[in-house]
Amino acid sequence: MAPAINSSRAGTINRELRAFIRLEDERLRIADRLGASGQWIARTRSFTIDLLVEYVFQYACRAANESRQTQDCGLAIVAMGGYGRAELAPFSDLDILFLSATQATAQISKIFERCQHLLWDARLSLGQKSFALSECVPGLRTDPHFQTALVNTRLVTGDSTLYDRLIAALDRERQKNGKLLFETIRQERNQLYQTRSAAIYLQEPNVKESAGGLRDLHCALWAAYAQDGHKTLEELLEHGLIEAEQYKRVATAHDFLLRVRQQAHWVTGRKTDHLSLDIQDTIARKLGYSSSSHLQASEKFMRDYYRHARDVHQLSGSLFGRAVDRFNGSRRWFTASRRERIDGRFSLQDRQLHFDGNPDLFAEDPSLFFEAAAFAQAHDADFSRPLRDDISRNLARIDHDLRKSQKASRSFLDLLRGRGYVGRALRPMHETGLLGRYLPEFDRISMLIQHDLYHHYTVDEHTLRAIEALDALHHSRPAGLARLRAALNEVDDVGLLYLALLLHDLGKGRGRGHIPRGTRIAERICDRLGLDSDSKTKVIRLVKHHVLMAHISQRRDLREPRLAKHFAAQVGSLDVLNMLFVLTYADLNGVGPAVWSDWKGTLLEELYTRTRATLTGETLAVRDNINWIKEQVIAQLAGKVSISDIERHFALSPHRYAETVTAEEVQSHLGLIKQLGSNSVACLWQDRQDFTTALTICASDRHGLFADIAGVLAASGIEILSAEVNTREDGIAIDSFTLRQVTTHRSVDRHRWSMIERSLESAIKGEHDVAALVERWRTRQAPRRAQPVMTTRTGHLSVGCDNDAAEATTLVEVRAPDEHGLAYKITRGLTAFGLEIVCARIATEKSDALDAFYVTTVEGAKLDEAAMRDLEKVLVKALTVVSD
Repeated sequence: MAPAINSSRAGTINRELRAFIRLEDERLRIADRLGASGQWIARTRSFTIDLLVEYVFQYACRAANESRQTQDCGLAIVAMGGYGRAELAPFSDLDILFLSATQATAQISKIFERCQHLLWDARLSLGQKSFALSECVPGLRTDPHFQTALVNTRLVTGDSTLYDRLIAALDRERQKNGKLLFETIRQERNQLYQTRSAAIYLQEPNVKESAGGLRDLHCALWAAYAQDGHKTLEELLEHGLIEAEQYKRVATAHDFLLRVRQQAHWVTGRKTDHLSLDIQDTIARKLGYSSSSHLQASEKFMRDYYRHARDVHQLSGSLFGRAVDRFNGSRRWFTASRRERIDGRFSLQDRQLHFDGNPDLFAEDPSLFFEAAAFAQAHDADFSRPLRDDISRNLARIDHDLRKSQKASRSFLDLLRGRGYVGRALRPMHETGLLGRYLPEFDRISMLIQHDLYHHYTVDEHTLRAIEALDALHHSRPAGLARLRAALNEVDDVGLLYLALLLHDLGKGRGRGHIPRGTRIAERICDRLGLDSDSKTKVIRLVKHHVLMAHISQRRDLREPRLAKHFAAQVGSLDVLNMLFVLTYADLNGVGPAVWSDWKGTLLEELYTRTRATLTGETLAVRDNINWIKEQVIAQLAGKVSISDIERHFALSPHRYAETVTAEEVQSHLGLIKQLGSNSVACLWQDRQDFTTALTICASDRHGLFADIAGVLAASGIEILSAEVNTREDGIAIDSFTLRQVTTHRSVDRHRWSMIERSLESAIKGEHDVAALVERWRTRQAPRRAQPVMTTRTGHLSVGCDNDAAEATTLVEVRAPDEHGLAYKITRGLTAFGLEIVCARIATEKSDALDAFYVTTVEGAKLDEAAMRDLEKVLVKALTVVSD
């Protein structure tokens, strides 16, 4: 009961309320440091707020000259949602229902408004609704969030009889329209999964709203309430709806998730449910985790998080499944789904695989584990819950001897040869622990986070998603994937491809150098599986080079004649090339949403086509022949441009020009050159289907032109994905860029094209201080980083020069922490060194930029050894800066 309030102290009440909250928050922090549970902290925080709300309500009533006792005044303040469950985190929103017995009068409205303003002044985040009792049920029918919030309520202060009447009305509504309530809950759950992903093993999950988070548990309990009126885990246990062991696991998980959410709020000083990489280590240490020789504290913490989230998600699926059966009603005999017998022990019902024999048979005959997976694969079915339990209870039977058994190896490899359905077998094997038991090396990467901003999932989830992407490629028909599908169909033994994909990241989790370490692990597994020498060589080569094709396609000049020959030597055979092509596609698709793009696919396909021609001796498409290009251009421009002008254009252009352009591009270049006669710069913009923008710039060449263009683009908030530089002998430069906006990671807005053109023209004329423009954008308009900026930039910085990568140019490769305007910094350094840029490839991986520039001296020669070493030092110095 709150103390009586002296209205003469009205001038200080706001200050007193804030002081009260600060004091109680500090007490909670002390309790947390002493090891208080998540449940205790949440309930104590809620109790503290209850006292404050009651205090405010009494004050508001007295200030309004309300003489009635607050207990039976026909008014009540009701806690809803998380506040109603007494699960408040330090910075949680306060969901409150201001309830009145009758329609709100001016006096009632004044009381509630005063309460609202006092709570705001106390710096509480408030989510409130005001309803008369008769309005609540009609209100929840039109407001799904209000409907679910009213599942969990508590009377904080006011008229208890009025609150009892509300509860009775809500229960009558549930009994009458329970199915509608369940549909609302199911839609909210589905929308949550669509928004946040239905995956548990996200690299940066949301402790409240991701699958397996607190909201997943809330939705499950709401579904149980809609079905049977039970609101808590304890009620479900009491009525036999969950087993004691499951209750214990989920209750433990619930407490853990509450503690994690509380720590996230305290660490960030605000309402934060997103477990970003930059706070995971801090939370881990506050929860008592410490690093070991193989695992960081954050990795141990997140593994526990995923285990608890998995328990919550399994309960959610179980309760929702039961509610679906209940509200769908019993099926009639002629629509009932009957079990289809597969063999003497396995059967199928509703795409669920069941085991009808004695569960002890799994311990006696381990081949049943693989039979179950094979049947699930063949019938596109999932393991039923009883079958999962049978498998999990008997995993100890999979021992060293079974792992070396050739019969088990054949069974496992047969699963991997199930083209298009391998994920269907491996995912339930992983979820039951079967896959990790048979391949202990895979178990070591289970629930292992990846410490970068590139991967969206844990290592094991990434691997399974990559395998499922390969499955989907087998079934898909999009024209853009035709070359990939053709390569997949040519693979001699698709089981080796799936095996390589399963093994490709096993070296992660033990520091840098995961590829050589993973290659050694893969060698041991191939030996254990009994692969022949040729098959083993292919798998090892795929694991060893699983990032190579993506790296080369995005970072190298693909028209450079030496490139395909060098890559072909590393690949070794057409079969490995086909597999690596498809594996690269699947690997990129498994990284996260939108990581694969048409632009990356185009680059990858071009590298594949050129390397294939090298391996097979095929002749590349005739469009690469300069005469064929000329003929196409002459035919298309007949009567518009003279043949002599077209011939002159090719004669003045670099030798490699004809290999880098299409006939359509040549036409556009000739048009830009014509425009240049009356302007200092001519531009051509084109939106591409892969959400990037192509920009071709034609201007009179001068030293530093590329750097100034890169600077203007950086100062306009545009990032360069790739660049092609061609300069004619008469001094006309034709530079082509692939661009996207920094803020949206999509194509450049059309309404900005003309403004950017004007800036380019001024810079090319020398009217702009480009460096000042870039710095102004960086300090005023650059989007904030998702994590703290490093104070120095030497950690991942490397610069290398190579004269063997290209016939006529020197390759300069730069790896540096990614920042907007980095391409400008590098090109400015190259310009200052007196170099000409012939071609540029700009890529970003994880949090690093990986940029490659093909350069020559002003005379058009390669750099000598001494110049290369000097250039490396100059660029390292230019890129090693201290952030503001």
